[in-house]
Amino acid sequence: MDRFTPTWANAWATELSQDTEWAASSTNWKWSVLVKVNDHSSWLLDLYKGECRSITQDSGNGSADFVLAAGVDVWSRILDGDQSPMVAIMQGAVRLEKGSILTLGRFSKSATLMLEAAIRAEGGTVESAPPSVSAGGDGAVASDHHVSFRTTSGSGLNHDSLPMQLYHKAKRLGIWDPRDLDMSSDRGHWVALASEERDVLTRLLAMFQAGEEAVTLDLLPLMRALALDGRLEEEIYLTTFLFEEAKHVEFFQRIFSEVVQVDEDLSHYHTASYKELFYEKLPEALNRLDTDASPEALIAASVTYNMVVEGTLAETGYQAFYTVLEERSIMPGVTEGIRLLQRDESRHIAFGVHLIRRLIEENPPLMGVFQSRMAELMPLAMASITELFACYDPMPFGLKEEDFVQFAMDQFGKRMRRIEQGMGVS
Repeated sequence: MDRFTPTWANAWATELSQDTEWAASSTNWKWSVLVKVNDHSSWLLDLYKGECRSITQDSGNGSADFVLAAGVDVWSRILDGDQSPMVAIMQGAVRLEKGSILTLGRFSKSATLMLEAAIRAEGGTVESAPPSVSAGGDGAVASDHHVSFRTTSGSGLNHDSLPMQLYHKAKRLGIWDPRDLDMSSDRGHWVALASEERDVLTRLLAMFQAGEEAVTLDLLPLMRALALDGRLEEEIYLTTFLFEEAKHVEFFQRIFSEVVQVDEDLSHYHTASYKELFYEKLPEALNRLDTDASPEALIAASVTYNMVVEGTLAETGYQAFYTVLEERSIMPGVTEGIRLLQRDESRHIAFGVHLIRRLIEENPPLMGVFQSRMAELMPLAMASITELFACYDPMPFGLKEEDFVQFAMDQFGKRMRRIEQGMGVS
């Protein structure tokens, strides 16, 4: 079937009409979408509340509510299954020429499924996550004894490697004690806030507190996998990584104890998408490493942990805290702790970039695993933000949902580019 023809468009419309998953993700979608193939043709998708009413060729004059534009080469990579649709949007390879980035963020899963249906329309398949590979194949295999040790065999440690550089930075910059922070004025500032302002900050703190506990609990399989693979420098750095995550748990617990002064169950602040990401996706990806330490599994774990949880959602959370606390010059102890915590996690993100790049350099086809995992988790990251804002009307502190969705998408795109540009992908 020739692409970008009426026959192709009808096949795409048929795929969408039969796609119950897309329909379920689009029940509140009510905007037309124009897909522009630059210097070639434009196609208008008449979509309304989970129904594809038609896909027809259009003049491309911009009358649609949303306009997605890219060259033939980009759309061809998507339709060949070589490029994740949402990754292409995040990279800017597919440009949003018209329409709200906020709305697109809310319907990121729907947008992904919509473009994946175009792949199937011409007989293609959408790449899924690779099957698990049990230890003993490509994964690390545990040994019941040591036969030698690096540091007494003449090899020593590579202090010039990035993991060791991060380790040395952690020794200099990561030794701060949550108990030393001066929070003497923070409680007074907290009490002076309006009830809705306290509630939204409590929600943010509850999300961070559970997130820090989750990563502390879930990190050990990654340490074991790299240790069994003989990656001594990487494991040495990860010992500081685990220490720092535990310290972050203590930091947020101190805020709840001394500033917020609550000791009740706060899990009701965790929305559905937040729970799917932190209660399910994160532990699944990391605990998988206990039985499958394959490069595919390592990339899935690092993407979930370093690129999405830390590199996208946590960074967006810091932005929210700074917007509230710094602009009002309140709660200086909490603000200083957030700044120190963010400095710790910048090293964690740098390690994630290093690990993913190393794995892809050793096996270039793993770039597809990286891109697919990023695209899979992007809707959950965006939904975690939009679900938070949906809990308030109006939003306290004048925070604007669109600002934070845009910030998160920028962070997401930045993480993609740091990996791909480092690997020579354009």
